[in-house]
Parts: sequence; structure tokens; C-alpha cells
Amino acid sequence: MGHETIQVAKMEKDLGSTENDSNTRGGVIIDPAVEKSLVKRMDMILLPILSLVYLTHSLDRANLGNAKSGTLEQDLGLHGNQYSLLLMMFYIPYSLFGIPATILAKRYSSALVIPFLVLGWGSLAMITAATKNFGGIMATRVLLGTMEAGFLPCATFYLSTFYTRKELASRLSVFFQMGFISGAISGLISWSVFQWHRALRGWQYLFLIEGAISVGIAIIALVSLPRSVQSSRLFTDVQKHCASLRLEQNKEDFSWRTGFDVLQDWKIWMFAISALLYGVGSASTSNFLPVMIERLTDNSVRANLYTIGPNLTGALVMCITCWVSDRIQQRALVAIAVIIVSIIGWILLGSLDLVHHVKVGYFLTYLLTFGTFTPMLLIPAWVGANAQSASARAVALGFISMFTNLGGIVSSGVYRQQDAPTYRPALITVSVCQAVFIVICFGMRVVYSRMNRDLARGKTVVVDGGVEVKFGFRFML
Repeated sequence: MGHETIQVAKMEKDLGSTENDSNTRGGVIIDPAVEKSLVKRMDMILLPILSLVYLTHSLDRANLGNAKSGTLEQDLGLHGNQYSLLLMMFYIPYSLFGIPATILAKRYSSALVIPFLVLGWGSLAMITAATKNFGGIMATRVLLGTMEAGFLPCATFYLSTFYTRKELASRLSVFFQMGFISGAISGLISWSVFQWHRALRGWQYLFLIEGAISVGIAIIALVSLPRSVQSSRLFTDVQKHCASLRLEQNKEDFSWRTGFDVLQDWKIWMFAISALLYGVGSASTSNFLPVMIERLTDNSVRANLYTIGPNLTGALVMCITCWVSDRIQQRALVAIAVIIVSIIGWILLGSLDLVHHVKVGYFLTYLLTFGTFTPMLLIPAWVGANAQSASARAVALGFISMFTNLGGIVSSGVYRQQDAPTYRPALITVSVCQAVFIVICFGMRVVYSRMNRDLARGKTVVVDGGVEVKFGFRFML
């Protein structure tokens, strides 16, 4: 699942907004009825299209796991750890090309860049169906990682030109749920096409169908996404004026120098390490869930169908746990609680004899999706809420996102062919990573609790490489 910048959604919600709840902000009166109609119309125009885009983003990124449960390896002559190498090489450009894509979005408009990115990864998915060997599919996966790297940063930047910080939270959080839904859809498509007996192999139809969906969505996005409220004919003049006032009040100056000062703070590095650790688990679930379920059944076709339940359950649990986290205003404790459940699943999946306990094994896959992905939303939310400036927040979140994606490289390396079908060393590795994550997460909560006590006593607290904490501020726990 992808996973990376969508994490900003929860962070923005933690930050709240500098604006107050009245209709008079910054000395400018905004008609609440006009503002409500503006936001509603933006929701109707932007969110359905961008949600579909992220759906295709997740489909084309994770479908290699579904293809592996078919005849992909035999048809392309893959052997040894070449499948893991394909995954690993995808995550390298995926970790590096987010910033260049965002620069292009600022220069040429996200409304133009995003559709072309979608067109690119959709076309590459379809081209994958024509590959004949390891070299061919490797080339398409590297290019796919390059194209997909830019969507979430571009989408975040794009929506920030329409919504205020307070509104941006719930809008971005919609995307993350589409990752789970895409896993269910891909499992259903795979289950269907792997039963076809036609000119092409089942995995080729899988890539063609999901790639074609992406290309179709790209065309829709190109003709539908507005560059701005002011340039679109879908908004009234009154709504355009309201949009100008709203965004003017929420402008924040950005400084790269100030932003990179945050990297001098050791706490950001600890959070980055924790992102690497939970990134191993999330990538393992995204890329190897069909493979792990295939171990429980002698029917590889049915294994894809069985991925639907865990993915949909994961989406539901994500919604509930994040709601609880918002409700009690606790990030660390909620993240630890759900990860403990997932650790149980990883450990038991690697240690039990599931050949004779298939139902137990399938239940354990639900435990994997129960908590493995939740920290990807809560930890960036925690970091963003405690940042002292927009510049520090942007750099810190980009840094953490990069480390999360690097977790995908580690995950790809530990799932070795010689360990199939149980992949016990890989499952133990994920369990250890999540256990260390719990230690770091609890430790950072203790650190911030002590800092809050110092602030309450009137002591000066310095963070982000030398920034003094604002008066009255309290750190999120």
C-alpha cells in the first residue's frame, strides 16, 4: 500500500488551524453559507477523482504479489530471489523521486502533472504484460517506481491550494482507505483472470486490466481536475472570491534553511528509524499477503480471493483506531496497542504448523492487517503536531516518508526464495522490527511527557535544531 505522504492527513488534523472558529478571521468577514457551498463543491469535484487516482496507484504498485501467486515466475523464468529483487528495485526510485515531482507540480500545476503520472504508471503496467524475461519486467518496475513516487506529494500540494489546513486533514485521509480497497479489488480481479484459459496468461490479463483502468482514470483526471478555483468555470464568482480570502489567511512562509534545521534534532532521527521499522511490516503485508495466504491453500487462484477479507478489515480497523486516537488525543499508546496485535499474528504465522490448521492461519492474516498500517498514519501525525514551524514540519515528514519507503527495500530482501513457503526468517524479522518500534515509540512518549512537565514549570525547551518552544504549547503524546 502505499503508503508514504498520505500520512500527512492525520498530522494536519493534529495541528488544527491558526484560524478561530468564528466567521471573522484576520479582519476579513467570510460568509459561512458561501464558504460551506465552496467547500462542498470542491469536495464533489476533487475528491472522487483523486481517490480513484490513488486507487489505481495502489493497484499498479502492489499487483506483483497477486501475479506471483499465478504463473508469473514460471513464465518469465524467474529463479532464486529475483522476485524480491523486483520489489527492491521498485522502492529505490519510489523513495527518491517524490521531491522532483513536487517541483514539477509547482512549476506546471498539479492538475497537469498528476494525470500524466497516472498515464505513465498505467501504461507501464500494461507494458509489463508484454515482458518476456527478468530484465524486461525489472525495467518496467523501476520506471513504475519513478512514476508512482510523485503522486502523493503532488496530491498533497494540490489540495493545499484549495483547502485550509484544518480541512485538509479529512480530505487526505480518504486516500489511505483506498489502499486497502485496492488490495481487495486486485484480489478479486486476480481470482477471476487466473481462471481464464485464453490466449494470454492470467497475470498478463491482470496487468492489462489494471493498467487500462489507470489510463482511463488519467484521461478523466486530465479533463476534470481544475488548476484552481479561480480558473475553473465550475465555481461562481462569489465562491472564487471566498476561496481567495481563505487561502490568503492560511499562507505560511517556507524556508529550506529553517526546515533542514529540524534534522539536527535527535528525536526526528528516532522517528525516522521507527518509520523504517513499521515500513518493513507494511511493505511485507502489501507485497506478500497473497503469497502467505497461498501457503494455506493448494489453490493459488483462491488465495487471491482470500486477500479481500483482511484488506477490508484493515480499512475498518484503521478508521476506528484513528478515531479513537483523535478522541483521546494519544498517538503513541494507540500505535503500540495495534502493533502488539499484529506482532502476535506475525509470530504465530511463522511458528505454527498451519498446514493442518488452515482456519487458524487465515485468521492470523487478519491480525497482520489489524495494526501493521496504522503507525503509518499516527507517527507522522505525532511528528507533525509537535513541529514548531511549517518548514520543519515539511522536511520532517518528507524525511520520515523516505525512511518508510526504505522499509520496503528491507522487506523485499528478507523474503528469500529458499525460505518458501513459510518464510519464517522474514516473519521473525518483521516481528523484531515491530517490537523495536514499540520500544522507540514508548521511549519518545516518555521524552515528550518530560518536556511537557518542563514547560509547565516555566522552563525553556528547545527543539528542531535550536527553536524555542512557543509559550503555552504542549507536545502531543
